Amino acid sequence: MRKVSAALLALVVIFFVLLPFMGCSRENILKSYGLNRNDLLYGTTPREDEAFALNSVDLLRQGRFDQVEDRFDPSIRNAQTRDSLTRIHGVFPDAQPASIKTVAAGTVADHYGFITRITLEYEYAPQIMPTSGRAELIPRSWLLAQVVILRSDGARTIRGLAVTPTSKSYEEMNEFTFADKGISQYAGLSLALGVAGITLYAFMLCVRSKIGEKKWIWLIPTLVGIFRVNVNWTSGQWSFTPLALRIPPFAVAFAAYRPWQIGIYVPAGAIAFLFYCRMRPKAFTTLSLAQPTTLDQPEDTQAHT
Repeated sequence: MRKVSAALLALVVIFFVLLPFMGCSRENILKSYGLNRNDLLYGTTPREDEAFALNSVDLLRQGRFDQVEDRFDPSIRNAQTRDSLTRIHGVFPDAQPASIKTVAAGTVADHYGFITRITLEYEYAPQIMPTSGRAELIPRSWLLAQVVILRSDGARTIRGLAVTPTSKSYEEMNEFTFADKGISQYAGLSLALGVAGITLYAFMLCVRSKIGEKKWIWLIPTLVGIFRVNVNWTSGQWSFTPLALRIPPFAVAFAAYRPWQIGIYVPAGAIAFLFYCRMRPKAFTTLSLAQPTTLDQPEDTQAHT
């Protein structure tokens, strides 16, 4: 009964942790933390890099290949560059985009300088095209243009350029939804909830145990996790980071428009504490919810049921 009480408390905490994410849009969650999309997009990325990327793609849309090619870094520019630019140019519709916005941006230091990766989203409104004496409706569409920029010695060059047509907006593709998800996503979510349950159960058990000063030695370690597993909620891809440490051993992360990420860690501290409980069951008798707590009561005078 006493261990059931700790388990119920752990489930209640998990419910309230997940409550803000249930039925809430990404925009509302950001507002609850006092953030907006621009805070996440441009935290490390200069606006000048965004302007460079926008202008470069605009030149490509206009077919001004010479100017775009001149911006390519010499290390990647070759005889096939013009053909590649011509093929990418052909992906863009002839119509003007209804909207253009930056949906992903990030800058990292490199031994050559600073590398910025920017993803631009081009939205095209539905069009009616006459074909063979009848009208054909072309549905709304989107294009994602990914530009990699090298910033070194005050100059900017293009290190990579790719364009991908999509049938949905980038934000819609990366919504946190259970529709069209597979075993990979559900396995990751189940594992994360399991880790959260074990960790919070061990933590509550430690809080409610009457083990004297040892309680404070174990309290924080029960929340320690090692070895990170990351699950991309959109693609279902799993990635692993062997050298990782976190309190608590689970996390849900998201950016302005990018996919949600579920972080899962091995709850090493909770597992160690639960094994310790099994080895010394008499020292870990806990109080029920109806009993008043007396933290400093000696172990040999604890109530046993």
